[in-house]
Amino acid sequence: MLEVYIDGNCAPKNPGGAASYGVVVYRNGTQLWTKADIVGSGDKMSNNVGEYSGLLAFLEWFDKQPIEEVIIYSDSQLLVNQMNGEWKVKKGLYIPYYQRAMILLLHNARIWRDMISFKWISREENWEADKLSKGILERRRRDEMLSYADRQD
Repeated sequence: MLEVYIDGNCAPKNPGGAASYGVVVYRNGTQLWTKADIVGSGDKMSNNVGEYSGLLAFLEWFDKQPIEEVIIYSDSQLLVNQMNGEWKVKKGLYIPYYQRAMILLLHNARIWRDMISFKWISREENWEADKLSKGILERRRRDEMLSYADRQD
């Protein structure tokens, strides 16, 4: 069974900052895969865009893996409750990302309903994915500051 931890972030403001995500995948306590990336920045970005982008990154990776049971953990009640069918999808910047996730899941509907489950966890329990999603934004800011400093010399 795979245990997947995803987290999204949007900074320095939400919405409207830079959105990022972090994903960590384990099998039997062994880390198999991690990914962190920046989705984009500006008016169309939010923490929910980051969350769903993390889910998409995992689903795209998982599509190339052998089929096995998956538990996806997230500290986003919105994502978990929507993916479990408990909350309606109404409006938000994340809608195109949600729709893409649904397309990937419905492509393998049998696997989704039988093999993939979503579970909410606290931010403290999701520390590793949280660290990845924030760390990539911190590295970007640091790189931009260094680049700016180099141009001033």
